[in-house]
Amino acid sequence: MTLVDKIGAITAIVVFALLAGAYFYAFRPKNKQKFEELRNFVNKEE
Repeated sequence: MTLVDKIGAITAIVVFALLAGAYFYAFRPKNKQKFEELRNFVNKEE
């Protein structure tokens, strides 16, 4: 394995871990209320 291969493999693992973390953060039941409140923040008139 060359250095470029190792860097590519490490990058792929890091990106996968970040995406998996974001997925689990977004779908935790604990965060449901917060995301429900933010659902229509663009349409709110203040």
